[in-house]
Amino acid sequence: MLVVFLLPLLGIPAITAQAVGTLPAVSGLASNKMEQDTLIYDRHGTLLADIGKAGDHRIVVPLNYVSPWVVKATLATEDRTFYSNSGIDLGGIVRAAIANYQHHKVKQGGSTISQQLVKQVYIGTNAPADIQRKLKEAILAIELNREYSKNQILEMYLNTIFYGSQTYGIEAAARSYFQTNAHDLSLAQAAMLAGLPQAPTQYNPVVNLQAAKQRQAQVLAAMVGEKYITAAQAEAAYAVKLQIFPPIVKFEAPYFVDYVLKTLAKDHKINSDDRRGYRVYTSLDLNLQHLAERVVHDQIAQKGNFYNFHDAALVSMDPRTGEVLAMVGGDDYNRPGGQYNFAYDVPRPPGSSFKIFTYTAAIESRKVNMLSPILDEPLVFPIGGDPAGFGKYAPQNYDRRFHGTLPLKMAMGNSMNIPALKTELRTGIPAVVDMAHRMGLTCLGPLPCVDQSPDNYGPSLTLGAYPVRLADMATAASTLATLGVRHREAPILNIKDGLGKDVFTYDAKKNEFRAIDDGVAFIIASIMSDDRNRCLEFGCHGDLTLPGRTVAAKTGTTNDFKDNWTVGFTPSLATAVWVGNPDNKPLSHNSTGIVGAAPIWHRFMTEALAGKPDEWYPVPASIHAVGGNYFLPGTESLPPTLAQPWPQCKLPANYNPYTLTYSQITVNGVYCIINPPPPPPAPAATPSPSPSPCSPLPGPDKCKPTG
Repeated sequence: MLVVFLLPLLGIPAITAQAVGTLPAVSGLASNKMEQDTLIYDRHGTLLADIGKAGDHRIVVPLNYVSPWVVKATLATEDRTFYSNSGIDLGGIVRAAIANYQHHKVKQGGSTISQQLVKQVYIGTNAPADIQRKLKEAILAIELNREYSKNQILEMYLNTIFYGSQTYGIEAAARSYFQTNAHDLSLAQAAMLAGLPQAPTQYNPVVNLQAAKQRQAQVLAAMVGEKYITAAQAEAAYAVKLQIFPPIVKFEAPYFVDYVLKTLAKDHKINSDDRRGYRVYTSLDLNLQHLAERVVHDQIAQKGNFYNFHDAALVSMDPRTGEVLAMVGGDDYNRPGGQYNFAYDVPRPPGSSFKIFTYTAAIESRKVNMLSPILDEPLVFPIGGDPAGFGKYAPQNYDRRFHGTLPLKMAMGNSMNIPALKTELRTGIPAVVDMAHRMGLTCLGPLPCVDQSPDNYGPSLTLGAYPVRLADMATAASTLATLGVRHREAPILNIKDGLGKDVFTYDAKKNEFRAIDDGVAFIIASIMSDDRNRCLEFGCHGDLTLPGRTVAAKTGTTNDFKDNWTVGFTPSLATAVWVGNPDNKPLSHNSTGIVGAAPIWHRFMTEALAGKPDEWYPVPASIHAVGGNYFLPGTESLPPTLAQPWPQCKLPANYNPYTLTYSQITVNGVYCIINPPPPPPAPAATPSPSPSPCSPLPGPDKCKPTG
């Protein structure tokens, strides 16, 4: 019998080594050094995701956090003499040895908590159940008790033992079976979990509730026998109808969690399968996240079928710090293909929302001001259209009309394409590209971004023909919202390792970059916040305004109506929204950002800012205010270059587009046109004091601006 062999072996190390072989040292064990999950929280400490490995989960907690019912149930069931034995229970071994002798095989273990811990950590759960293994367990268990206190051993045990359903440790088990935590387990719950380690599959309440209840009754009876509880308490606990949950992997804010995991790997060299127990505290506000998810889903459900858009994304940031407050990468993460994150992983053409960069670069260049007149007229370039870029390029405004001469602020507000092209070409494509990168675009074009030289972009740049990340557009809006100080997206505030030591703490000051002058940013923000500037095309008092609040906003729609954007901000909140289809199908009814993305943006911003006072910027000392308009010093009076006839190319009537040189398609460095000289410009337009006329539309919208 085991006890006969064990007693002399324990006193003679040489004989022990010969009988069982080399044994590992038990020093260096600690609960917080165990492999465990990465936990991701929102900014308020609410758990977003528990990231295990291959479906296995362990979350280490201190013993004083565990419900006393768990401790009592475990001791009564697994090791009644735990606090008095040396690591082995000789009485238990004798009883097990007799049973094993009678059955001619190892029938009972008689294992203490210390022995079970040794088996889990050093020997392995699949080791052969022979005498040699039991000797190893006993010897190591005794060594364990010499090295550690009883509470340390019990804490390690409760964080190590397997409870079934791919859960290791009491905290993971509590979350898996009861969606609670180890601290709050009731007597009924604790008794059921304490019965699992003996046979985790057989007693699993998810697959065999009857067996689990029988085992629970045994645990409760053992607790009565140890006088931990009364018979009445046991009866009441057994009668409780427990709600038991199957193991599920459910993340809050799944697109954001994926984004955080990528950020951890890229910026901090932390992989979720490292199993080092990192605790990641993110910038996400789960309340705002739920609002964003709800608003996105509601817009798709209510308007998606009519306008033929079936997905949307949203990114909202605190512009003062760069902290990401909400990120929706799509309407349904769990649908087939739903894991593509349209907020970050899938760049889309931004349409006219890109004009923010064009006009910011233009104001910075001091070649124009917010009142500079721009002639909106037909333009035909000798190349740049189809086929393959060598056909004639004749850009159009959204409404297929031309509007004569308008001030720059109205051209931007009403998202006129021809004025934006003229502004871009006079400012210079390299300056616009540089501005886009400075304000926040990390990628301007398809992924991967290999070469973003200005030479790779044509005039359609300002029309948003090159794809960008939605998150980058939110960053760009944030840069304007801080009057020119850029903060890259900051999804992580703090990281702690398994020992509770800080690994990373976010410092917004180290994430600051002065991208543009405060005066330039203020002028652009003023244009974008003045609703009168967009009444001609979009009507007044629409979804780009917030009742009782000053806010800047800009829509965007691609020429093929496949992408639909709205970007806007206040000094404390910047939000970008995209609407479209994952399969690139165009939207119906010539849908623009004003009917697709703008309602999402409007509702989110309205509810997110509810209860907060209106806020805007004081006029920076670096600019001049004249009659409600704002100018960089020295730009109050500028030549009306953009109102003059556009340079004409000097080409033969039957030119060959494939042989044209740069000098033939430019005049003084500006792309020239081949259409006949325009008629004299029309009188300057003035802002409309009321919404433009509307024409009836079928479906959910009663009318649409005809301008």
